[in-house]
Amino acid sequence: MFYLLLTILANVAIFMAFRSYTKLGINTFPAIITNYGVCVITGVLYTGFSTVSKEADATAPWFYMAGVLGVVFVSTFYLMARTTQLRGVSVATVASKMSLAIPVVFSLFILKIGTNNLDIWNYTGIALAFVAIIMVSKKKQNQALKRQPLTLKYIALPLAVFLLGGVIDTALNYTNHHYVDESTEAVFPIFIFAFAFIIGISVALIRGIRFRRKDILGGIYLGIPNYFSIYLQLKALSAFDNNGAILYPSLNIGIIIASTLMAILLFKEKLSRINTIGVVLAIVVIMLLSHQEILKAI
Repeated sequence: MFYLLLTILANVAIFMAFRSYTKLGINTFPAIITNYGVCVITGVLYTGFSTVSKEADATAPWFYMAGVLGVVFVSTFYLMARTTQLRGVSVATVASKMSLAIPVVFSLFILKIGTNNLDIWNYTGIALAFVAIIMVSKKKQNQALKRQPLTLKYIALPLAVFLLGGVIDTALNYTNHHYVDESTEAVFPIFIFAFAFIIGISVALIRGIRFRRKDILGGIYLGIPNYFSIYLQLKALSAFDNNGAILYPSLNIGIIIASTLMAILLFKEKLSRINTIGVVLAIVVIMLLSHQEILKAI
């Protein structure tokens, strides 16, 4: 539970960093690329260069998974940005958060981790998590966006965000279960971000994207929590015995509750009635998902 809480805090810090970009006029793409480089530096400083050199193994399965995830990270960011621009923030948010369905299904039916310990209340919590996410994420949509017919072309972008977001969490769950141990938990994310940085900087150079001072600054204060969000997620998976069916709903719900509270306090956001009900439902979901731990504590 400790690592889950830290993962939630790291993700909330990422959310707050992104929220500041519009206010400060920071260009997202160069900031994101800078962020990947900062993630690598943060990871090396935290882990120690000697440890990274010792554990780095280009023949290890986790190294190949890091390369794949680096590509997926950059692709997901680009598609997330396009979805936000063309389909609206609400659609992009729901698509990314609902992607937890993929690692949940994978954990339950493929890895089959801890399924014997799940009861009806856990399964109810997993199901209600999706309802709570939709309710909390629901925002007023632009009228032009509302009039768009639900064609394949219209849903292609959010569907891609949904699938790739699910692939990231599923790949992390699988790799942590099979290939990553305590000695490589902190090293694995470094190489994910290293591959993402190489791909991103290559795209930036080809497209002639300019990096301003404030874009670089934005990447710096995003990169530090971003590295720890992945590292701590791996630690949380290990603490939950790689049971993604419980971890990912808990993580997403926790991020939504904390981010919503921060948005109210810092950005003076107003919640609609359905958002408020969603937050209350999210708290109920947390209690359902973790009721075994709560009863043990009592």
